[in-house]
Amino acid sequence: MMELMQAIYGPADGGHVIAELPDYGDARGKSQYRITPVGMHEIAPDRVALVANANDASDETPGHGQPGLLNVYLLRKQDGKWKVERRFENVAEMGSWGRLGSVEWVELGEGRPGFAVVAGGTWQGISIRDMALFDLGDPKLRNLATKIGLVGSDNKGDCDERRHRCWSVKGKWRFERTAQQAYDDLVFDFSGYTESRPEDSAEDVARSRSAVSNSARYALRDGDYVLASGEHSVPNP
Repeated sequence: MMELMQAIYGPADGGHVIAELPDYGDARGKSQYRITPVGMHEIAPDRVALVANANDASDETPGHGQPGLLNVYLLRKQDGKWKVERRFENVAEMGSWGRLGSVEWVELGEGRPGFAVVAGGTWQGISIRDMALFDLGDPKLRNLATKIGLVGSDNKGDCDERRHRCWSVKGKWRFERTAQQAYDDLVFDFSGYTESRPEDSAEDVARSRSAVSNSARYALRDGDYVLASGEHSVPNP
């Protein structure tokens, strides 16, 4: 992947490059960033997509609450050399400890390559995971998943006898093709449990546990995946 990074920005420094990028949220400003490749995928012969994570070049140890910055490039090999077709620099922020999260390459529909970024973190004993979804053919590279809730959460690190409510729920997701739709439906299968007791109950009163096992289907409408059927069961702390 560093070969691709060098084709975009020039000489590398170990596993990253240092380059000037537009500041996130303020395209008029520019700063030096440390850019590290996260994943690449061949989308056609001699054509690849590359996802990279960026951080402020002056900050070598990003903190827990600091997200990574998303950078995406489309490159084509011509005459034995990689050429940049399109680049999207610092277009989104997500994750923690300065890292985006995990990248999964997907097909959003027939002939529609894309990718998902699943990220999260743990704060004061509560863990959350969310997802972003991008169409590589979108000239603006918008997140298609802004109307989808968390894909996983729990409070295992903060669940003791004082808590009236505890939970651990995760969603396993997949795409399902539907005839005559340009974009596939996004389906979640949820599993886990929730526990609760009345708010005014004593600490020695046991919580009642309920299993979570259901599905939800999202369909693309006006540029966003929206709930089409079922219930999104991941608690939002």
